[in-house]
Amino acid sequence: MRRRKDPFGIALALAGAGSFAGCWEGGAVQIYSCNEPCFSLDAHECNDPCPVCDGACVPPPALGFDDPIVLWRGDATGGTSPPECPAEAPDLVFDGYSGFNGEHACPTCLCTKPSCELPSGLVGSASATCGATASTSFAAPVGWSGACTAPAAATSGELSSLLILAPTVSACAPTHDPGGAPPELAAPASTRVRACTGTADKNKCRDPSKMCVAAPWQRSQGFTMCIRYLGQRTPECPEPYPDLLAVAEGFDDTRSCTPCACEELEDATCAALVSVYEDDGCRELLGAETVTMAGPKCVAGPDLRLESMEARWLRDDPGRCAPTGGVAMGQVTPESPVYYCCQSDEVIPIY
Repeated sequence: MRRRKDPFGIALALAGAGSFAGCWEGGAVQIYSCNEPCFSLDAHECNDPCPVCDGACVPPPALGFDDPIVLWRGDATGGTSPPECPAEAPDLVFDGYSGFNGEHACPTCLCTKPSCELPSGLVGSASATCGATASTSFAAPVGWSGACTAPAAATSGELSSLLILAPTVSACAPTHDPGGAPPELAAPASTRVRACTGTADKNKCRDPSKMCVAAPWQRSQGFTMCIRYLGQRTPECPEPYPDLLAVAEGFDDTRSCTPCACEELEDATCAALVSVYEDDGCRELLGAETVTMAGPKCVAGPDLRLESMEARWLRDDPGRCAPTGGVAMGQVTPESPVYYCCQSDEVIPIY
């Protein structure tokens, strides 16, 4: 609140000199009702006996630093928008980021476990060597578990051979460890920064060792007083502004992770005993063969009739695939960094 300034006449001023203090201006005595006129200055040093700072009285900047401004800091990772500059300091000085992290974590790459797959069916042929061009396919059900089944296209017609297809292994699929680093890269900066300033009479503080700068009269959430370093290197912050803050308006983000992939399947061993029957209930055995991943087997004989089939695993070891990828590459590089030194809390001194 501004202090009231009440001039009195010269005679009254001389009579009440014991109760008031004043300044000589143009040969006349001006008397003011300030509680602390001139703030302990001698009369000849007094320019304004009742100065009132409309902003904040703060220590002046050290050599190599710009005048103090108000600076807001907030979380940049949650999409928080910075507040508008306060009415008392409406001019935007800087808008950018801080808290750049040069390192980033990539997900741990994994591969899904492969599985042995039973033969997809049989191929009947009129040739005794399973090699005739005219053939009939007998498809097993999708996802066949090996239980007795009457395959599609089963016929009571006579065949000279049946080709039992080889088992296979399902492909490995690349994935990542759900308990590790997330697949998305973290925000390149942890802190959003906005600096604001305004116009204020520097000589309006009670304490002549401080300067008046534009700032809110009330404490503002997230704002504090800071001074910008005018040089390029990292500065030593002066005692009144001890907290160093490196900021940049922009940055070059080249971070990436090499994609997850799976190498060739290793150590797979899949072997199944496949039996074929002349009846539809897997009772009248026509023949049986052990098939492996090495290739199909041929069951030959005159007057073959296929009505049903079944299978069971002899070796069910699908092996494994080694994962690759998940290697961190690149970095976040601030562009034209600027350094601020800030007071250690958010209290803006007003006096």
